[in-house]
Amino acid sequence: MAWEVDKETLVAIMEGSDEGSRVQYEQLGGVEGLADKLKTDIRDGLLAEEESEGYRSRIFQYGDNQYPEAPTKSWLELFWEACQDTTIIILCIAALVSLALGIFVPEEGADWIEGAAILIAVLLVTVVTATNEYQQEQQFQELNKVKENRIVKVIRGGKQREVSIHDIYVGDICVVDCGDQIPADGIVVFADDLTVDQSVMTGETDSLEKSVDGDWKLMSGCQADAGMGRMMIIATGEQSQWGKTLMNLNQPRMETPLQQSLGDMAQMIGLGGMFVAVAVFIVLMVYWSIDIYKAPEWEWESLREIVDFFIISVTIIVVAIPEGLPLAVTISLAYSMKQMVRDQNLVRKMAACETMGGATDICSDKTGTLTENKMTLEMGWIAGEEFTSVPPSLSVDNGVVHLVHEGIAINSAPSTRVEMHEDRPPTFVGNKTECALLVFSVHCGFDYEEIRKNTEVAKIYAFSSARKKMSAVLPTASGFRMYCKGAPEIVLRDCISVMKGDGSEVPLTEGMRTQLLEYQESLATKGLRTLCLCVRHMDEFNPAVEVDPPETDLTVLAIVGIRDPIRKEVPEAVEKCQNAGLFVRMVTGDNINTAKKIAEEAGILTPGGLAMEGPEFAKLTDEQIDALLPRLQVLARSLPLDKLTLVQRLMANKHVVGVTGDGTNDAPALKQADVGLAMGIAGTDVAKEASDIIILDDNFNSIVFSVLWGRCIFDNIRKFLQFQLTVNFSALLVAFIGAMAQKGSPLKAIQLLWVNLIMDTMAALALGTERPHPDLLDRPPININKAWLLSNVMIKNIIGQGIYQVIILCFILFAGPLVWYVEDESDYHYTLIFNAFVFAQIFNEINSRKCNGELNVFDKFFTNKIFGVVIVVTVVLQVVIVEFGGAAFHTAGLTWDQWIATILIGAGSLPLGLIIRVVPVPRMDAWGFGDIEQKLRSERKLNRLRAKHGHPPIAPSNFAMDNKANKHEPEDEYNGYNEGY
Repeated sequence: MAWEVDKETLVAIMEGSDEGSRVQYEQLGGVEGLADKLKTDIRDGLLAEEESEGYRSRIFQYGDNQYPEAPTKSWLELFWEACQDTTIIILCIAALVSLALGIFVPEEGADWIEGAAILIAVLLVTVVTATNEYQQEQQFQELNKVKENRIVKVIRGGKQREVSIHDIYVGDICVVDCGDQIPADGIVVFADDLTVDQSVMTGETDSLEKSVDGDWKLMSGCQADAGMGRMMIIATGEQSQWGKTLMNLNQPRMETPLQQSLGDMAQMIGLGGMFVAVAVFIVLMVYWSIDIYKAPEWEWESLREIVDFFIISVTIIVVAIPEGLPLAVTISLAYSMKQMVRDQNLVRKMAACETMGGATDICSDKTGTLTENKMTLEMGWIAGEEFTSVPPSLSVDNGVVHLVHEGIAINSAPSTRVEMHEDRPPTFVGNKTECALLVFSVHCGFDYEEIRKNTEVAKIYAFSSARKKMSAVLPTASGFRMYCKGAPEIVLRDCISVMKGDGSEVPLTEGMRTQLLEYQESLATKGLRTLCLCVRHMDEFNPAVEVDPPETDLTVLAIVGIRDPIRKEVPEAVEKCQNAGLFVRMVTGDNINTAKKIAEEAGILTPGGLAMEGPEFAKLTDEQIDALLPRLQVLARSLPLDKLTLVQRLMANKHVVGVTGDGTNDAPALKQADVGLAMGIAGTDVAKEASDIIILDDNFNSIVFSVLWGRCIFDNIRKFLQFQLTVNFSALLVAFIGAMAQKGSPLKAIQLLWVNLIMDTMAALALGTERPHPDLLDRPPININKAWLLSNVMIKNIIGQGIYQVIILCFILFAGPLVWYVEDESDYHYTLIFNAFVFAQIFNEINSRKCNGELNVFDKFFTNKIFGVVIVVTVVLQVVIVEFGGAAFHTAGLTWDQWIATILIGAGSLPLGLIIRVVPVPRMDAWGFGDIEQKLRSERKLNRLRAKHGHPPIAPSNFAMDNKANKHEPEDEYNGYNEGY
């Protein structure tokens, strides 16, 4: 296939000045000429024949729409960074000195082995660290690919289709609606009030109007913030302006609040370890000096002891510095983000994972989130006659019926369509409410596509959440006709007449208006979404002049009720959120009666709860809103500004807020909230860009999973922290005690490096990948940004296990030779200490699976395969090190009874852990709920068991929730206003 224009020319059109680009554009024949050269059609798009060959020729000529990946560090770069750690460098220098002394000033035996072994161990530690970081980078890259993939509407073979953004090509005709992100560089082929925000590319804050004859360039990465249109793609992927920008970007991944907190804690712990290391070195040097003073003559070999002291001190620092803490967060975040995608949560900002675990309030949309978004028109009123079945049996003039269905076909987004099937429900493409109207039209025998083809549209005034209306104007033989649809209580204000069944119009009296509103209310109380369809005949209309829609002097055609059933899983999901201490609110643009009905079914609107309308809410002062927050459960007929105000007041009252949104106008609220949750199906690209998490299936139940995973991440980090601080506590104390007792360090440098590998990398992998437990939803929220990472329960566990490990190690250190008949301070002696210490860590790693006082540490033990593999690998390597480590690890093979004894000593941490967990301590910890938290959790578990066996629940305790849901009484003037019951 020969091409008449090359990609360099197309790129030059996009990059050139406006005047220069216009000249080139016109030389190519304008939009029609360029379309001809690209072998496409501005109305029908690419030919269907090309699809059979996979558009290979087009891709070969112009490339695909794959954006360049952000440059990432290679494994070698990460390895080099790990080698540049100061303590690692110092340890390597000391090991080289030890190796040199072992070679050039040898004593009996192969003294060079320890220096070589330390170097190999350091190499292993840095290799594992670099490999872990590299794997996490790769995981984040995979998640970014998923995040960047989105659906684009294209026209191919005359039919509109939805394809991945990566599957559009030069010559494609793409549909651009309000809220869409421009998928590639292109030119406008049709525009209806299309304006684009180009600030991301040009820095211009004002939106620019786009048209075929005016500003016709559309740059990838920009956002359409009003109107609609179609564009022809002329540059994709790396050839596009956005692709070239990405090639020059290298944005490092920002640390999350939890990573920053743990980094600060790691520094504090490292300072403590440095203090102990210096103290051990000073004590050992004092004893060495005394021995040298008493020695009859100086021996140069004595310098080797100073090197050994130095190596042990540096190794203590290496062990003490918990570099595994940030690693544990990275592993936990990467693992959780990957699992959250399976639970329909696509995380765009890592910090949102943590923050969602501490959410106290969720402000949810209704349509598609709480409901199925499967719209069905069930009943209504047309020209004075009611109907309760579809298709309706009406004695209405055909001309009136034609007006109704012409209005449905024309007064909707051109991209909205339905695909009818004989054996299954119709497939909706586009706005689901408009799709329900189109299905109704099809069932009534009308072909909406044929109507659209045969009707010229002069102007479309897209739906606005501020107007709650949408209108379309078309020319007629006698002038112009405008169709308008929207919220009945809004639209009826602008109506002056009613269409009768015979086609005549009668004035709309106040009595008739009241009757129509009452009918609309009756539909709304059944949980139906209501729409009013109107028409207006005009003698004159100038699209260029009529900037504002002439939505006055309307004639009522119909009022319809559309059923959007509540999702079956929503009531249970809402109850889970409420049990977890989250206050769930519905914020919707729907009629208040429809909203109340759905909210009652979902369990959101409870006895004593308050339902308000947006206009009433907007009149309140901040103080009045604050007083209503504890009872405000439904906000209906709300504007995006109302949602933003609600979020701001909640955050001003120290609530951690998650808010859902799908529209372009929801972007401010999504950005303002602690966690913005955009809808993956119904959400516009603008809403998704403003969000922190994208709910892929638009399901409220998926929001519950985001809360669950958020709490799981925090708990996993605390588990690892509990484990690592126990190791630090015991290892540092034993090293200090050994030095003070003139026994040196019972744990040799190479052994401490192995322990460091266990407690950093391997434990981070094991404890950082624990899956969430349903019990996480039985406790109040934790504000992760303000929470203290160490709770009283954790401190109790750390001290209890640490003291036990110090006692058993000191017992073996001082009494071991007598118990096992081994030589004091021999390799056999220190191997017993080393083995008991390692197995104490292995069994305490199992203890650390629970950090909130839970008794059963084996609960769901086998569900985490990674944990099991880490434990098995650690045990196998420990056996190999002890039996075959020899001079390199300062170990000697143990007998069966010694193996059993040291393993049992280590296993003693399990029964001890159970005893420690039942010891009461004040529970005023990270979330600040004290004993109330445990009582609340126990009551909920008990009630679940009672419900399972058919018993009534026990009366709840009187506790004060952090979100003050029951603390304030509303002001008197609002008592009884739209009460839930």
